[in-house]
Amino acid sequence: MIAIFSLAQESVAIAEKVKNVLLSEGFDAELICSEKISCNSADEKVKSVYRAIRESFREHKNIVAVLPMGVVVRAIEPKKKTEDPWVVCIDESGKYVIPVLNGHRGANEFAKLIAERISAQPVITTFKVMNENEDRKR
Repeated sequence: MIAIFSLAQESVAIAEKVKNVLLSEGFDAELICSEKISCNSADEKVKSVYRAIRESFREHKNIVAVLPMGVVVRAIEPKKKTEDPWVVCIDESGKYVIPVLNGHRGANEFAKLIAERISAQPVITTFKVMNENEDRKR
């Protein structure tokens, strides 16, 4: 399951576009919006997006958040690199798609897919991990 979050009215159209992209690619995705904004295609409206992000993360749902990265980072509380779901953040203008957590476990690829389909720029901040044999040769 991929949970998509929108906190501000300005980001609803981007969040809806992302949901449609993921559904068209065959992924199970839900849109969760703040109850304070108009979001007709929301699968769920919540009082606290912050709390909903935290709960989704704890339930091991992958997350696409169309809201400030600081809100996402404070909400997720990562525990274990090999078990935590991936998290991707999209700025509210829809220009940048940034893998926040677990790029090596899917966030980088989803960031690239989403960015391509919504005409945004992926911002990949990790590098490809070399295999042990290559690393030992250096």
